[in-house]
Amino acid sequence: MDSRARLVGDGLENPANAYALRDAAAMFGVPCLFRDGRGLAGRWSAERAGGPLDMIDNTELLDPSTPLVAVENAPGATSVFGTALPAGRPSVVVGNERLGVRPDVLRSAARCVQIPMAGRGVNTLNVASAAAVALHYLVAASGRRTVRGARPESRRPAVLLLGPGDHVEAGSTLRSAAAFGWQTVGLDDRAKVWWGTPRPVRTEARAAARSSRNPLRVVPMPAERPVPARRVVVAGLRVAGPPLHRVDLTGGPETLLVIPDEEATGPAEEWRRLGSPVEFARLELPAADVPYRYRLVAAIVLAEVARQLGSRSPGRPAPAPRHRPRYDSALALVDSPDAELVSVAELESY
Repeated sequence: MDSRARLVGDGLENPANAYALRDAAAMFGVPCLFRDGRGLAGRWSAERAGGPLDMIDNTELLDPSTPLVAVENAPGATSVFGTALPAGRPSVVVGNERLGVRPDVLRSAARCVQIPMAGRGVNTLNVASAAAVALHYLVAASGRRTVRGARPESRRPAVLLLGPGDHVEAGSTLRSAAAFGWQTVGLDDRAKVWWGTPRPVRTEARAAARSSRNPLRVVPMPAERPVPARRVVVAGLRVAGPPLHRVDLTGGPETLLVIPDEEATGPAEEWRRLGSPVEFARLELPAADVPYRYRLVAAIVLAEVARQLGSRSPGRPAPAPRHRPRYDSALALVDSPDAELVSVAELESY
């Protein structure tokens, strides 16, 4: 195991999230521990998780000799894109699914980092996805800078989620896309995990996506229908290509970023049907033979796009619309014996 850090889940309730958190830690070769207090131990399945619940108590977690890095959207938190781990063997702490990191950790933290979000409704990631993004930038890709740009949204690429094989993984990935600022996402639903599913599956998928407050528009893109794009970038864990951060993942809507579920799609995918030329971007991990989770890989890819897009430069307000609406030029007069014509000047008097 990497001695640089360890991952701690603090007060998690959902065992499925805890299993995914262990997978996120395994991706980066760090141990994963849990501070319970909300009944996780009673819901834990060692068979499903592939091992026992590794616990940490208050004394060990809050030991002053072990620095804490809290992953939380708290006042004063710095961007995870440009924050380095403190010296020692710090604990990277993610919190409860609803309540976040506990106050005693926030008070004791040597660093508090946040993952910059641009979403309109959903502005948080699934806890395991947040952990994967945090570990990627703190452990594997430290030193990257947050980009500043005049019009980051104009460079946002179109996104296609290709063939997710699990409905919860698909829903969590759609939540990540919305949180990072996408308003529309294409979905190749060849495994029928989002549309045309039984009600319980559909309910779980929508819950994972936080559909109740998620304004994301999901557009079906069937596999047999080509999608025209001037540039296609396929990003994944097992593709042959340059490291993720060395590929330009922006380019505006004429660039199509494809994130395949590499467990479900396989190597025989015909990429050229999506457009030409096709580029590949590989997510590099410090650990080998890691468990594959679509939501974790996709969250890191989307986070890297967000880092490359950057944020609007400070002091630059959003550009104002060029022209105010002119309703008098947009209305057409109707000549009908049953209609009464009213001038715009009369309307303004009201």
